[in-house]
Amino acid sequence: MSQQSFHGGTSSPSSNNDDLTTDDTTDDGNMEDYVKRWEERNSEETHKAALAAAHAHHTAIREKALEVLEISKLREETEKLRQRRIQTEERVRLETERAMEELRIREEENKAKLIPKPPPRVPTPLQPVEQPVQQPKQLEFTPAPANQPVNQFAQAPKQASAPNVFQSSQTQPPPNTSQPNLKQSTSQQTTPATASHPMQAQLQVSAQQPKRAQQPAQAPSMTAQRSQAPPNASQAHQASWTARPASQHLEEQKIMHQSVDRYADIHRNLKDLRRVIRQFGELNRQFKTEAGAMRRAIIMSVGQLTEGRGVNKVQMQNICAQLDASLAMPIPPKFENALLFNPALVMTSTPAPSRKEDTPNNGDKMPLLTIYLLNILAKAAISQFCTEAGANPKAADPVGTIIISIFAQSKYCWRGKSLIEIMIAKFRITCPVLFGFRGNEKTEEGRARLGWKKDVNGNWISEQEHNDRMTGLGAGWGSICLRDFSRTQLDNPWPPIKYWESLAFITNTPPGETSSTQFVVLKAMIDNYTALFFKFFGDMGVRALHDALQVFPRKAAAGNVAASSLQVLAAKLQRDTGLLLAVS
Repeated sequence: MSQQSFHGGTSSPSSNNDDLTTDDTTDDGNMEDYVKRWEERNSEETHKAALAAAHAHHTAIREKALEVLEISKLREETEKLRQRRIQTEERVRLETERAMEELRIREEENKAKLIPKPPPRVPTPLQPVEQPVQQPKQLEFTPAPANQPVNQFAQAPKQASAPNVFQSSQTQPPPNTSQPNLKQSTSQQTTPATASHPMQAQLQVSAQQPKRAQQPAQAPSMTAQRSQAPPNASQAHQASWTARPASQHLEEQKIMHQSVDRYADIHRNLKDLRRVIRQFGELNRQFKTEAGAMRRAIIMSVGQLTEGRGVNKVQMQNICAQLDASLAMPIPPKFENALLFNPALVMTSTPAPSRKEDTPNNGDKMPLLTIYLLNILAKAAISQFCTEAGANPKAADPVGTIIISIFAQSKYCWRGKSLIEIMIAKFRITCPVLFGFRGNEKTEEGRARLGWKKDVNGNWISEQEHNDRMTGLGAGWGSICLRDFSRTQLDNPWPPIKYWESLAFITNTPPGETSSTQFVVLKAMIDNYTALFFKFFGDMGVRALHDALQVFPRKAAAGNVAASSLQVLAAKLQRDTGLLLAVS
């Protein structure tokens, strides 16, 4: 055998011959073993050996898989236990915080109980102030002198064929008149009386004076009822609504709130205006298309309003662009009767023409489309208050800012007076408690007086949905009323005194006639607006919040959750801002 035949393909020295001989012997043995196994490959012993080896292999794999599965189960159980431990710790932490907050509230309530007795004697000096109001009973026939402006108002809207609308406008002065202003002429009672009334009456007489003027015999008993709350508030709450018939409640409401009935007339006139727009649009397709595009643009812009300084300029410009286009739209002479509108139909009083030459819209009428778009703007704002602000009350602030800014611009006024009463009429229908209306939430007519809405099937919406709506509307009212116009040349169309009046209407409710709706609206009005309220009213604002957050909740029935939320808000204000509402 040549050297090239050795394993490895290279020549090997003679010293490796023994190793080569051993390798040949091993190869021969392996070959024999292979031949033997090949011949016995189908024998029974070979199959048994293969099955045993496979079984052992499978058993090892199964045991390893079971071990991995057990480890995985242990890991999963451990993770579940860890998550349960985290949740338990979080629950314990939250319960501890809640308990601590309850303890803080109890401590503050105990501190309030330990306050010396002078605070309960604070209402006592107010009785001499109320007595002079009761004495000149002959001077408090407010509906009679108000007939003079009615005759003046009736001259303007004759062409609009709605004389009944202005017959109810005579009722505006009564709830806003104060005793010093009774000596003034009736033509000057609309605005000056409103401005001076709340600051002199200190929150308590703004809502009760009109009722006292119409019912002087009941004034002493009502005063005594307010000064001494019954010990059992729940029994008084039930007895007050059951002792007197519903017709008497309606009569008292009518007497007490004649001044705001005009807003209901305005709301009906606005509905008629929308009907006229639709009817004219059916006759003129181009007008219908343009009016629909303007309406959608305003609704979309209002829906895009967000919180933040200077982030709503584009939306403001879009809304003003639609209103400007409606003012500039040419009206053919043959359509003047249909497309011109008397703004006195949507105002509580008819202003005289301005003497300034550059006053816009100083004539007898304005474009019907402009009034319609202002109505759409107000309606979209109310919708935003009820939906967005109901869940997040801070969302009402940008909407209120846009509304008050647009209605303050002179180019959207009539004879120099703002048309913001279009917006106020919406509030009058959706949230009557802002204007002093009261009702029993357990009755049909009581819910109707409180602004409780019905769904498409004619059923009352749930209490939660109603409270959300009232929360948004209360926050919206604060966002419109509490606006600072000191840095602008524009006049505030709805000054902060209107906020004070609504606050007085609600807090002066007798103990037996309170409702959860009042507490919900009052909380939304105060929360997030305390700084602005104090900015306008100072120390008197602190006194008013004392009555609203501490005195007024005591008039509620036992266990009223909405009333308790006012007391919680008082504790929150003291904790966050250090505000002490106790009166010394």
